[in-house]
Amino acid sequence: MLAAIVKRELIDHLLSLRFGLALVLIVGLMVLNALGFVGGSYEFRRDHYLEQVQAEQKIGRDNAQTGLWKLIVHGGQDYIYKKPSPLMFCAVGANDALPERLWTPSWQFYYNGVWFYDPFPLIYWDIVDTWAPKANQLMKTRALDWVFIIGSLLSLMALLFTFDAFIGEKERGTLKLVMAQSLPRHTLLLGKFLGAMLALALVLSLALVVNLLIVLALSQMNLGLIEAGRLVGMVGLSLLYLACFVGLGLWVSIRSSTTRSSLVGVLLLWTCGVLLWPAAGGALASRVVIREFGEAVVMEWEFNPPEKMKIASLRSSARKRDMRKPEKLRQHADAERTFRRITQNREDEFLAYSLGEVEKARHIVRLSPTGCFQYGMEALAGTGLARHRSFVEQARTYVQQFEQTMLNLDRDDPKSLHILTAQGLSKQKINPDTLPVFTENLSATTLLRHAVVDVIGLFFFALLTYMLTYRAWLRASIV
Repeated sequence: MLAAIVKRELIDHLLSLRFGLALVLIVGLMVLNALGFVGGSYEFRRDHYLEQVQAEQKIGRDNAQTGLWKLIVHGGQDYIYKKPSPLMFCAVGANDALPERLWTPSWQFYYNGVWFYDPFPLIYWDIVDTWAPKANQLMKTRALDWVFIIGSLLSLMALLFTFDAFIGEKERGTLKLVMAQSLPRHTLLLGKFLGAMLALALVLSLALVVNLLIVLALSQMNLGLIEAGRLVGMVGLSLLYLACFVGLGLWVSIRSSTTRSSLVGVLLLWTCGVLLWPAAGGALASRVVIREFGEAVVMEWEFNPPEKMKIASLRSSARKRDMRKPEKLRQHADAERTFRRITQNREDEFLAYSLGEVEKARHIVRLSPTGCFQYGMEALAGTGLARHRSFVEQARTYVQQFEQTMLNLDRDDPKSLHILTAQGLSKQKINPDTLPVFTENLSATTLLRHAVVDVIGLFFFALLTYMLTYRAWLRASIV
């Protein structure tokens, strides 16, 4: 009986004008999305990324051939770059609002004729110019990507497929005839739900196949197993998202007294949930995010811990002849490095706090299925805030490992004074091929972990809307 109902509902949808409209609209927009991606900026970003990485690696090789001291005091590279995601056409999201690199210069201090160094800090000042002025972009997107096409337009089609599922049959008198055959109510509800989902899945599948064929045929991008797994995850997330709106449309259809009022109801709910709520989240983000990171908060001259007072005392009492003594040099170098590490921790905490403020606003947007869907798609596509936070953490780990490796090599040199100055470090040359290379982990498992909250949220919304619909259907009159 269930199979017969599903078949009947599916055929009704396939023969309807709504299905033809949805197919033409969604496939057409997916074609535009693919053509825009092929002729867009991804290949430029990828080539630029490779050029920059090669330039940074050349810096490391040149420094290594000069000597270990050069690697330590000037670093193996100036910047760590974030690799552009090949799936950015699926979810552009906050990609353009987030920095593409982290600055890793050697921190230098000069007095009494000596340069003191603190190697490999992470500097976030690019975020002042790049990230803060565009904070509201972390909350919303208007790009013609999968998130917009599926999240905004196909969700509307899901409501249009179901707004008259019950009230339409009730007005025509066919609902009474169907229920007269001793058909369980839950069977009819499940049949209508699955019929609508199959029709939407067919539209989505055809659109995505056309989209991916154009991308693969006209671009130089190669999708591996990792990208394929992420695409499968995004398709599953899309179906879960559409299930929320199918359930919502059925609920409105059951609760409405006329077909016209049902149509008005679903349009109102779609406008509030898909358009207004995410926009409100973007407005909220612009208030809770600190728009200017503030040099007064980050820069050390506004920061006066005891370690800074110790440095000031050492500088005031130091003489040039003291700088020729290894013990004095080591004392000054250790004090400078300790203070810089404290400043680095302060900058890390401030960055984490600022990103946490954005995350709080995003949690409010997640109270709608649209918010969960957008952020989940961004996480799987590797273009969102979660991926950027992961990039920062991985860069921090890499820098720490690189620094420790270099300092261990310096300790192994008996001729070195082991002091963070150009004169106090090892002069031995390093094989460039032994230098650690930064490789960002973009595995499907890592990205899925970033999206787990959104997946759970969408599953909850889908289950909630279906349970509300089932409860309303049990109490509804068929006359």
